[in-house]
Amino acid sequence: MRSGAIAAALVGAAMASALAAPKPGDTVAVTACVRPGIEAACLIVDGADGAVFNVTSAKPKPPLDVMVRLRGTVTEKVSACNQGVVLDHISWTATRQKCPN
Repeated sequence: MRSGAIAAALVGAAMASALAAPKPGDTVAVTACVRPGIEAACLIVDGADGAVFNVTSAKPKPPLDVMVRLRGTVTEKVSACNQGVVLDHISWTATRQKCPN
């Protein structure tokens, strides 16, 4: 009986995370610190739900030492950065907050 309840909870959690995952064409909004990616010249941000977004295509590039409010469109593009969901049509504004070190 207990294993059935655990299995049901795991299935429910998997379904909830699948529903929450952004799909191509979705617009995402994130307030976060931009950080360097694992590859040179790549920029990423972490979403509140643990998603990682590749914001390398942002023009102009957001600063690394300031928290930004960022909006972008989810794509199916593959990036040389090999990290994160690639966003297009990115706009951002800096906040007054500094990023933690």
